[in-house]
Amino acid sequence: MDSHRPLRPRSRERRERALIPARLARLSQSLPVVRRFLPGLRPHVWSLLLIAAITLIAVAMEILRPWPVKWIVDSALTQARPSEHSIAFIVTWGSLAALGIVLLDCGMDYAAAILTNKVGQSVTRALRLRLFDHLSQLSPAFHARYKTGDLLVRVMGDVSLVRTMLVDSSVAILTRTILIVCTGTAMALVDWRLTLVVLGVIPLFLVIVYFISRDLTVAARKQRAKEGVLADYIHEAIAATPVIQSLGRGRHIVSIFARENRRTARAELKASRLSAKLAVSIESLFGVCTAAALGYGSLRVIDHHLSTGELIMFLSYVRSLLKPVRATGKHSERLAKGTASGERLLSILDEPIAIQSGAEMMKPAAEPQELAFEGVSFRYGEGIEALSNFDVTFKRGELIGLFGRSGSGKSTVAALAVRLYDPDQGCVRLDGIPLGQYELGALRNSFGLSMQEPVLFGESIRENLLLGRPEATDSELWVALSEAGAEMFMRALPGGLDTTLGSSGVGLSGGERRRLVLARTLLRRAPILIVDEPFGGLDKVAVDRVRNTLLALSKQSIVIVIAHDLDNLEVFDRIVFMRHGRVDDIGTHTELAQRNEAYRRSTRSLASPFQ
Repeated sequence: MDSHRPLRPRSRERRERALIPARLARLSQSLPVVRRFLPGLRPHVWSLLLIAAITLIAVAMEILRPWPVKWIVDSALTQARPSEHSIAFIVTWGSLAALGIVLLDCGMDYAAAILTNKVGQSVTRALRLRLFDHLSQLSPAFHARYKTGDLLVRVMGDVSLVRTMLVDSSVAILTRTILIVCTGTAMALVDWRLTLVVLGVIPLFLVIVYFISRDLTVAARKQRAKEGVLADYIHEAIAATPVIQSLGRGRHIVSIFARENRRTARAELKASRLSAKLAVSIESLFGVCTAAALGYGSLRVIDHHLSTGELIMFLSYVRSLLKPVRATGKHSERLAKGTASGERLLSILDEPIAIQSGAEMMKPAAEPQELAFEGVSFRYGEGIEALSNFDVTFKRGELIGLFGRSGSGKSTVAALAVRLYDPDQGCVRLDGIPLGQYELGALRNSFGLSMQEPVLFGESIRENLLLGRPEATDSELWVALSEAGAEMFMRALPGGLDTTLGSSGVGLSGGERRRLVLARTLLRRAPILIVDEPFGGLDKVAVDRVRNTLLALSKQSIVIVIAHDLDNLEVFDRIVFMRHGRVDDIGTHTELAQRNEAYRRSTRSLASPFQ
């Protein structure tokens, strides 16, 4: 036991030494993050140069601002400097000069602010578009890892903070730096000894900003993460309001929200404390600095090394110096938050796009003849295998059904067909050519996909339908609605095609949403059609209409129906019976019912789900 005691101080020292490179690594994160986003400023180089020119004029006005005061004090009030002009002349023209300098300074500040905001808005718009475009190309596997609310915070909130870091704070810090250098030079020309007293505080200021900004970056990173979690919970809770109310769990959901809200508030409070600590440290430091300049400067006036006007001018420069230094502290806080937000954006932008067009950039035939799965195996992440050695060929001119219990891999077949994913093993071919060799957009344009979970937007019904084919006419929209068995309820809506839906199609029943999505799919007139449970929620008349539509389309297209409806299994030319991600058997309903016991059990479970 005693032999271990001497090692404890050494291990603590080693841990402390190990923290040093970790801290340095955190501190070095800001510059790489800024550098990654700098290309976004290239289109605005001339605007930024104009802002720099305006800034130089504004700095010159700041430097000139105390001179009229000095002239009036020394030449008219104390007569420390003899003048050939009358007192009235000095006061009048000194006041006019002061007014002119202030007006010109304000005008330059206004122009710089407008230009900076214009550049900032453009950078925000471009970065937000870049991020959204990248998100739209990332695979469903990525979107399964990230929550919607957190992504929303990144697109809306984090982009704005990065813009502040890149444009607003960068321009402001550059302006303040030029002002500090010029003001320091002007102070040195007035009295270099007094200037050393003031500038001696600058190193201490930099040390304070350095260390507090480090902690502020970490706190800001945690704050943004907490805000993302809270935003996602709000998104999910609001979307599930009817379910929550039906379960009578409203208070429970509110209590969870209150807990997440407290965590977010604590993270924000920690960042605010560090910001306040930075501000108070700077104010206290320069309060001491101002007092020292006033005391030592007064002694210099008494000893006749300075005039009263020069002391007033010097103190004015000190005040002018405090403003940019104080602003630099404020913008260092914004830089810390922008760095944390930039890291969050880069984690998305650096995510590789898994599904891309093949190098050959081939386009599918206008009338493809077959879609073949050859020994295809696939699993979602580290989960159970969804498809295992799946072999089947879907041919043009047949109405083919995919049938099997829930979890047998039917939806995975549809996802692989449109290249939402690529197989882990095996190959999917269209007319004998692997899907990966086709141009991705052209390939997906060859498919019409209607899944069981209907996806609609909070736009008009017309806009939701036109997602299928933007150039479609109103008459074509009504034909598609009729084919999907949706025409009658659509004509009953007061707004017809212009009826605006709620978020995710709220305002329609589940069956109506499915029919609307089916109409959008049929509107595409794609040569390959994959439909998941097209008969669900339909009355007999609508079922007959949809069935006849699918039969007609199957004569000239590849039509695959994921089937759950026992009453319509006989309509298929072939049924692919799936079990555990494999093809168990293929045949007509009658053939499978006669020879396959597992198929008979599955159909009986549809007829009597409690068996």
